[in-house]
Amino acid sequence: MHSQTELRASLVELAEPVQPAEGYEDRVMRRARRIRGRRHFVTGTAAAVCVAVLVTMFQVVGIGPAPQLAAVSPDGPFLGWSPVGDVDAGLVREATDVWDRTNSAGPHTAVRALVATQHPRLRSAVVVLQGYDQQGAARLAFFTGDSEAGDALRVRVDRPAPDPVKTQVISLVSPRLTGAAGDLSKDSWGTYAIAIAMPGVTALRVSSTAVDDEMTQTPDGPTSRLVIKRFPIAATPQTTTIAGFIKPKRPFASATKVFEVPGEGGVDGDARAVPAQVVSRTSQQIVVAYPKSNGVRPGQLVVVADGLVGRVTAVEVTRNEATIDLVTSTGFAGEVYTNISNVPGSVRGTGKGLVMERIPAGGEVYQTNRVLMPDPCQGSKQAGAVSIGRAASDKAAEVSSVELTPTADLISLREVSIMTSSTSGDC
Repeated sequence: MHSQTELRASLVELAEPVQPAEGYEDRVMRRARRIRGRRHFVTGTAAAVCVAVLVTMFQVVGIGPAPQLAAVSPDGPFLGWSPVGDVDAGLVREATDVWDRTNSAGPHTAVRALVATQHPRLRSAVVVLQGYDQQGAARLAFFTGDSEAGDALRVRVDRPAPDPVKTQVISLVSPRLTGAAGDLSKDSWGTYAIAIAMPGVTALRVSSTAVDDEMTQTPDGPTSRLVIKRFPIAATPQTTTIAGFIKPKRPFASATKVFEVPGEGGVDGDARAVPAQVVSRTSQQIVVAYPKSNGVRPGQLVVVADGLVGRVTAVEVTRNEATIDLVTSTGFAGEVYTNISNVPGSVRGTGKGLVMERIPAGGEVYQTNRVLMPDPCQGSKQAGAVSIGRAASDKAAEVSSVELTPTADLISLREVSIMTSSTSGDC
């Protein structure tokens, strides 16, 4: 815009008395050129200011190289990560003593803590330790409190130490983290996800497809390298996703995602997920190949992150292959219930679709309601129950069935998980 001074000067020039004289036209043209020149100068200045503002804005929102996650040097075979927050030395000693007594794995040496703190979300202590066992193997262990034993620490999982070069986050997802070892939580929201990221990650987002309306942290929110998230008891590592972000120091700039991985499990009593690759398929079935000696048996459920794919119907032990009836196949059927409202029923495949039947009189099922199938390898109707589909429409009051839309994408399957027992049971 023009300043008031410039506008006033222009008006004065235009208001000067016009006296016809020799060269009048020349003087008018000179004045017009002067005024246009001033306008061009002002316009150019304004344009320059606009360009400067735009440049500044682009700098603020982070046009340019995205933040990179710097590598962390390994600590021998261990993660060379600094601990998250303050380390409670008393908790480290208690956890180490428990670790030494568990499964005759101790004494442990060169023990170092990644986490050792009281956490309000879990309402107990959380400890994560690295160390050598008595055989000299590098191990990683998660500990949480036992609410039925004065919050005494319990080893929840004891794993081989992860690759210290490639690992960006470690996690534990289970409904068995609050009571005695192997005991299932009695809380319908009793699954907890614990995630610890490498230094340099400034925010973690932990989400699960077991939640209808995902309650996830925003990467721009106040999270840290340690996140403990509470989920419905049906949540499993296979339905959990952990994403890490770096928040730029520039104001208003968006966080940059640096990784996204599935959650990890392994607590005693939890079903074990055996990875499998799809090798062939028909409209009704898929055939998958899985690693040798992994307890795969007929009747076990096959899942992906979004829900149930089908059920194992045959196993070829010599080739380590399994045949899976898809949930939409005519050979598939089973007992189910609706999420939250807990309306029971059964499902069967129609060859092209999926229908929920035998819904009791008065049982209400509405469009998009989630329908769950219990996992026989979990030893519980609720724990690890798998989403099989959502109601395609509201169920009419006078009928006892409703069509479902499968939650899993059955068309583009490449990798699946076969849910097997963590013990030598018949599941």
